[in-house]
Amino acid sequence: MSAPSLAQALVAHGVDARVEARQALAVITVPNGVAERLRDAALRRTVVDLAAQHGFKTVALEMASATDERAALSGH
Repeated sequence: MSAPSLAQALVAHGVDARVEARQALAVITVPNGVAERLRDAALRRTVVDLAAQHGFKTVALEMASATDERAALSGH
């Protein structure tokens, strides 16, 4: 499992994201603008497929807040 290589693969598919590995879980944090693009089911499948190709079994998607990138929801 390689978070950096998954992050590079995501960028190659137009998904600018920060990737954190938590054992077999890939935590993918995207800015709000990218999160909007992930409404597309085909793009979400691509993200999950890429994570699997990089050794991850599950994927969690987090949206980064514009005010605090650690906040789960903007302004909280």
